[in-house]
Amino acid sequence: MEEQQESPISGVKPTVTSARTVPPGQSLIAERRRSKPDIVLRSEVPRISSGPAEITTPVSATFRPRSDSLISIEHQIPELPLEESLLSADIKDPHPDSLGPTHDEIENRPIEAPLTKTPTNELSSLISTIPVKPLPEIVNEPQATISAADKETWDRTLPRVIRGIVSIKATTVRPFDTETAGDYTATGFVIDAKRGLILSNRHVVSPAPITAVGIFFNYEEVKLAPIYRDPVHDFGIFRYDPADLKHITATEIPLRPDLARVGLDIKVVGNDAGEKLSILGSTLARLDRPAPVYGSDMYNDFNTFYFQAASGTSGGSSGSPVLNVQGEAIALNAGGSRSSQSSFYLPLDRVVRAVEMIKQGKQVPRGTLQTEFLHQSYDELKRLGMSDENMMACRQRNSEATGLLTVRMVLKGGPAASPQPTNAANNTEEDPSIPIKGLEPSDILLTCNGEYITNFIGLWEIIDESVDKEITLEVYRAKVLRKCTLKVQDLHSITPDRFFHFGGAVFHDASYQECRWYNEAIGNGTFCASSGFMMWSSYSRDFLVTKVDGKPTPNLEVFMQVIKEIPDYKRIQCMTRGLGKSDDQLLMVDVDWHFYPASLFVRDDDKGVWRREDIPPPAVVEDVKTLAPPPVDGETDSAIDVESVPSSPQSPEADSPTPVTQEPSPRIEILDEDDDEEEEEDDDDDDDDDDTPLDVAIEELRCSMAYVRCFLPHTIYGHTSNQSYTGVGLILAVDPIPLIFFDRTCIPTDMVDIRLTIANKNIAGRIVYMGDFVLLTFDKNLLPEGSKILIPEWDSKPLKVRESVKIFGLTSDQLLSTKETTISSIGTNSNTWACNPPRHRLINTENISIAEGATCWGGVIVRMEQLKNIKQGENIKVAAWLMTVSSQSSGTDSYWTQGIDLHRYVLPIVREIEEKKLARYDHSTWDLGFEFSDAALPTVSAMGLSQKRFNDFVKQAKKIRGVARPLIVETRMQPPKTTLTEEEEAKGLKVGDILLEIDGKPIYKVAQLTEFNFEGRETASVLVLRNSQELLLNVPVVKSWPNTGDRVIQIFGAIVHASHAAAIEQVAKTARNVPLDSEGLYISGVSYGSPALDKMRPTFWILSIDDHPVATIDDVLQLARERKWAQGEYVRIKQVNRVGITSIASVKVDDRFWPLYQWRMNHETGKWKMTKETGLQYNNELSENGMKQFKSKAVTSSSSSSEGVQITQTVLPENKEAPLVPAA
Repeated sequence: MEEQQESPISGVKPTVTSARTVPPGQSLIAERRRSKPDIVLRSEVPRISSGPAEITTPVSATFRPRSDSLISIEHQIPELPLEESLLSADIKDPHPDSLGPTHDEIENRPIEAPLTKTPTNELSSLISTIPVKPLPEIVNEPQATISAADKETWDRTLPRVIRGIVSIKATTVRPFDTETAGDYTATGFVIDAKRGLILSNRHVVSPAPITAVGIFFNYEEVKLAPIYRDPVHDFGIFRYDPADLKHITATEIPLRPDLARVGLDIKVVGNDAGEKLSILGSTLARLDRPAPVYGSDMYNDFNTFYFQAASGTSGGSSGSPVLNVQGEAIALNAGGSRSSQSSFYLPLDRVVRAVEMIKQGKQVPRGTLQTEFLHQSYDELKRLGMSDENMMACRQRNSEATGLLTVRMVLKGGPAASPQPTNAANNTEEDPSIPIKGLEPSDILLTCNGEYITNFIGLWEIIDESVDKEITLEVYRAKVLRKCTLKVQDLHSITPDRFFHFGGAVFHDASYQECRWYNEAIGNGTFCASSGFMMWSSYSRDFLVTKVDGKPTPNLEVFMQVIKEIPDYKRIQCMTRGLGKSDDQLLMVDVDWHFYPASLFVRDDDKGVWRREDIPPPAVVEDVKTLAPPPVDGETDSAIDVESVPSSPQSPEADSPTPVTQEPSPRIEILDEDDDEEEEEDDDDDDDDDDTPLDVAIEELRCSMAYVRCFLPHTIYGHTSNQSYTGVGLILAVDPIPLIFFDRTCIPTDMVDIRLTIANKNIAGRIVYMGDFVLLTFDKNLLPEGSKILIPEWDSKPLKVRESVKIFGLTSDQLLSTKETTISSIGTNSNTWACNPPRHRLINTENISIAEGATCWGGVIVRMEQLKNIKQGENIKVAAWLMTVSSQSSGTDSYWTQGIDLHRYVLPIVREIEEKKLARYDHSTWDLGFEFSDAALPTVSAMGLSQKRFNDFVKQAKKIRGVARPLIVETRMQPPKTTLTEEEEAKGLKVGDILLEIDGKPIYKVAQLTEFNFEGRETASVLVLRNSQELLLNVPVVKSWPNTGDRVIQIFGAIVHASHAAAIEQVAKTARNVPLDSEGLYISGVSYGSPALDKMRPTFWILSIDDHPVATIDDVLQLARERKWAQGEYVRIKQVNRVGITSIASVKVDDRFWPLYQWRMNHETGKWKMTKETGLQYNNELSENGMKQFKSKAVTSSSSSSEGVQITQTVLPENKEAPLVPAA
């Protein structure tokens, strides 16, 4: 409530410290709800006399006004012709027991009579005796200026209170409720030094699992345990061990909510903007501000007033005490405005109650009606229909009150929800003596259990003490006073205290906070705080799972019971609904038990920790065939899967005639032999169709293409896990092993979950080869009977520039897309740029460019001429494949399409796999170790190219109607392991050299590089043009670094694997500390909420741990087994970046949430196995600690899991246990 005060002396212009300057004659009202303030008026009263001397004498008057009276003395001395003077109004300590205003002293004489009853002639007589002196110069001081006496008090107070201010550093380790995972800083202050209690905000203490430390003024650090957070209001309590403080005595800051009043000079002391200690001064301006609204899907306070002042606090100051000059906390800083200097403070009335109960070791009872109330003034109540008579009665009962509470929202299904909302018509006809059955918006609250209610505190004093009891409310509804009896619900019962971590996702019961914002009834589904790897919905978080595998899941306990019965890899139907949405969404989900063990976490407020119970999977899956999706109501999965590709409207079996060929064809049909007669009848029916031979050939060409979608479990090898990867591929072989070609943009690494769509069926895929492109295989037996998978025929004639072609591809919904275009260039090297974070890129590969882009991201390129004269039974021959290439431009990912010659780059590897019947093709490559670009022939000619070679380039270019572009050395792909002298560098390739010959063979285009086999050789003879001279060099042959790997670990929340080619490429040649003689330990990503966040840096290499050198994953595992780091212990990590700069990171061990995991791929099966290396002591905490109240809700599987040491399920993908920080 803003404070107002009238000028006490006519003609005196006041300076009001609290709010604003008020002109003479305007009344200022001082009003409080629960206490009456003392107001001290200090002024110099001048008198103008006829004599030469003028003297002033101080006059001081202290009085306590009644809340409904005006403070004024101007009418009592109207005869004084005065000049302007200064007046200040300061708020003093309250005296609520005072009955009325009194004077203190005037000229050392007490005046007992109230100021409003002082006779005018007595006061005039008194003032007439005061000598008068010349008026002093008027100085308008700023509002924030403090008197000298107060400044001395602040100087004494601040050094004392800052010993009780605590800078808080915390990490949310899992998404939960409205909170997301990550680091933050805040403030708290000591309220009980003996018990080690620290008060802060709820959004600091957090309902989510956190790890936190407090840093005192002298930089002593203590571990903080969150022991209480209010379900609604923005306050919570940490506990620390007072014995941990060795060098400072913490100062207790008392809580004094009764001292808050408008105009009070305050200071906010805390960790503003992360500066550890900031002191911000202001003046309390409002005591009845509505609770601030921070937005949807975020924590919001309600059903309380907030204080407001222009202190300009920012991030990091949350939880700071709002202090008066005596060093007492009168409020708790909570938030602020982005567009102004306004800051918002939580009153401490309900905080004091909770603190006292916690000190006594009691539970803090909190009740709720699942109703949000709003305080509205009397003028607003009149517009809601409150009569003047009722309003007058309310004012007479409490003259201090300015309004009443009204119902803003009633949550569906809550204790106060009406069975059927009433309308104005039936409400007036209903007997007012009959109690109503619930509350409705715009109801005006009058009483609760017979007590008149004018504010939030009065209402919740009753509700919080009436948990599981009935209360009676009286409300005005449609101008009629009605009674309503409601049962108070336990607010803690609708506040989640446990979560289920499964498939990288976080599930828990829907909270009151989330449901209130969307008016969603509690108990209508299990809330997903993070969708993780399994991608349970098209939403990333904040949605409800209403059904799993056809079974309703209204809460977490039922959800876990359903999930624990579903085996790994099974594909199930799920129903989800976004909060606030009315319709459910149907989708298919691949159940994942193989990357992370499922765990139930339950909050233990006594210890301030979250207890963990690992839940083993129901069964070990032996065969990848279990990935096959079951049919759903006679439809294919793709017809209802929102994440997969809808099937084509045409069925190749029904609408396409069986092709007739004169000679054996490489095309293969998977048909049941018993259905020959039926197929013949179908052929007879299809003869009546109007399909032309070209239509038939196009449809069969479509049957040779497949669609893929894959998901990454982590940010790994430079690829992020927060997106799905999709693309189109071409079937290249069926026997003895099916092989499908895909580019690297849709299958970026080995550690992925692959879902193929072939013949309108979703099946699992397995990687056979990964290089500049990917070859997948699959189980043919999983396809439906009668499905066709066709191998295309190849066009061996090379393409030429300006030749007309047609592209046949698949769109994202798996519809056939066609595009007529021409070849614009052939032979131009596809130059991609180094990406950040480093990831695989396509280099030294010939590009077939098309004039106009296609509408698909993959497809076959065929000549137009063969389409014009195709005959019955003939097949379309494929000349090239249109693939997608990715890179970065100005830090942004970019994608484009280009053609690739399958004959040159792909089919040789396919033939080798078929001949050797390889389950996995991991063949190391050897090359010159440089990236080549191309240069314009005129430019190269100016660099000294001979005329003969000039003519040779032109001649070769004419063969394909292209333009001659010689190759130029652009980038070294591997830094030298040792520093090279200038002479040594001159003996090898250098950037800017023009490549002329390799081993005596002229090089005219980049495609010729595939013709050389460097394996087993130490050097190669290379002729280059350098400084206008041709030089013959013996260039060392190097083994290429792998671009993927088969082992990954998570240590302290950081994802670590061996070095890959893209990372090595970006190492500076002067960097000496980067490991080049071993596989290395490369940090690929860091999980949000993990100890490694902001400490272990992505794209860095680990050199040592606790001063022990480590170079391989085995080194790390061995060190972890030997050291057996304790929970909370700090571990030193030495790391180096790409330019050779080393740094030390101190990482805190948290094996409860971030144990050491290892994932390893089986090359024969393509499956991954996960092993939990540390943190085994936290596998069964709920059982071991005898926490029956928690164990009763913990759902465990009856199957065993190898003593809880490791989970040995097959693995294709891993889930996003927590979102990952993009690598810098």
